[in-house]
Amino acid sequence: MNRLFKSLFLMNSLSLILGTIYTLFPGESLFWNSYGILLLVTLTGNILASVSGSGHRKLDLTYLLLSSFGLLGVLLLNTFASVSPTNESSRSLLSNVMLLVLLINGALITGRPFLHKKDRVTPSADLSGRGTSKTSRKITTVFLGLLLFFGVLLAFILVTDFSVGIIEVVVSPYSLFFSFIFLSIAGLYVKLSEVRWRSFKGYLVSAIGAFLFLIFALPFFYLPSLLDKAEADYTEAFGDEWQTHGEKVSAFRDLPVSLPAFFFGIPSEGYELTEDVLYYEGTEGVDAGLELRFDVYTPSMEAADLPGEGSTLIRIHGGGWDSGDKGAGNFAQFNKYFASQGYVVFDVQYGLDDKEQFVGIIPTPEEVSGDFSIDDMVRHLGLFTTYLADNHETYGADIASVFISGGSAGGHLANALALGSSSGEYTDIIDSRMSVNGIIPLYPANDLASFRNLSGEEALVDPKLLVDQDSPPALIYQGENDSLVEPQVAENFKEAYLEKGNSEVAIIEMPYGSHASDMYFPGFYSQSFLYYMERFMYQYR
Repeated sequence: MNRLFKSLFLMNSLSLILGTIYTLFPGESLFWNSYGILLLVTLTGNILASVSGSGHRKLDLTYLLLSSFGLLGVLLLNTFASVSPTNESSRSLLSNVMLLVLLINGALITGRPFLHKKDRVTPSADLSGRGTSKTSRKITTVFLGLLLFFGVLLAFILVTDFSVGIIEVVVSPYSLFFSFIFLSIAGLYVKLSEVRWRSFKGYLVSAIGAFLFLIFALPFFYLPSLLDKAEADYTEAFGDEWQTHGEKVSAFRDLPVSLPAFFFGIPSEGYELTEDVLYYEGTEGVDAGLELRFDVYTPSMEAADLPGEGSTLIRIHGGGWDSGDKGAGNFAQFNKYFASQGYVVFDVQYGLDDKEQFVGIIPTPEEVSGDFSIDDMVRHLGLFTTYLADNHETYGADIASVFISGGSAGGHLANALALGSSSGEYTDIIDSRMSVNGIIPLYPANDLASFRNLSGEEALVDPKLLVDQDSPPALIYQGENDSLVEPQVAENFKEAYLEKGNSEVAIIEMPYGSHASDMYFPGFYSQSFLYYMERFMYQYR
């Protein structure tokens, strides 16, 4: 056992050194992915070492607390830094420090048995909560038991497409965090309760912890399958030219996934942000009192020297056509990333239905809500394109090279806007001075507005009816376990392209992916799609 602890001590020490370097100088390479594997093994080994007992109970408990509730803090801090438009680094220094502290604690635990010869590792020892009252132990047991039960529910959500509403969006993007969190909670249950490790109850709790650890690790295990299928599907739709782009464009991601980035975050490169620019103020009819704004993200260096070369990216937020907003509500690090790539990115508001909010917890500005139909929403976005055509020189935006993207309801509206214009049936939707080169819908809610009792012309409600042979190329993101927008919706959209003889359409499918599984920018799903999205835009810009 001491030999195993010595190996873990060396792994913690190396992980700490490399983690410190990565925090200061993050990068993408096979070397750093090798470090990511080392980090995963080290974090797992530390939990097992803490549960088996290092000879210092307080250190063991401290590690398990950091590995459970501390990692939850890392998850939240990374997310807030990523979605905040004004956080220029998109990384949380505090979360990085917490990870390094976790490794320091791991080194202390695993190094103690051989650095202090009198200490012995005794996995068979009584690991119950000595020195605590019976009432405290019972409260702790109940609390931790409820957390494990909650973990089982989350695991069920991950592996099925059972509809649980908006809660599903916080499961699959963070699943690898949950692997360590719930394994650590199981360890805390054993350490703080009256359970002996080598008892039936101890084995049962340990088995639950191990089960949750493996279930939540499934998206990670399926990464090779995801990437193999994504490469094949992308190549089938758009040819193999894209494979040479990474060699020519140094600004591109080197690899589809960076493992340490999942924990340490992905830093944003240079961009400039102008927020809350008013582009439309309604004065009469249904638009009376309506105020619509956008944020614009521009490159901080000469766009001509970057892959985007000033091409325009219009991003439309989701939220069930009645909730949400630009900025943090539209996962702002995507905007930051493509601005740093040389694109001029517009994060745009549109009128939202005010009858009943599908997702009441999402912040929604009052000034954008009203009695709006799907037709009105598309019209509002069309008004933005006219504003942009009139003012594109102010932002250095190339309106002859435009991409439109959005998630969920925003993905549906992106499709309606682009396809309505390209089909010739709605020539006034997009300003004629603009040219749409590609659509990037994420889990697009095509033909689902009727379930929200929203009116609109049939072809705008269901944009697949507008697809023709000359429709812009489409790159689609879809989670395979999305219960809010079922994968069949994306499949039907792709099939509409193929039936019209247009093969320039691909779906990047995310195993175990939920609705909005791209929410965590450093997550495996988001990174994988980003790898293909930047190449798609470069190919068709």
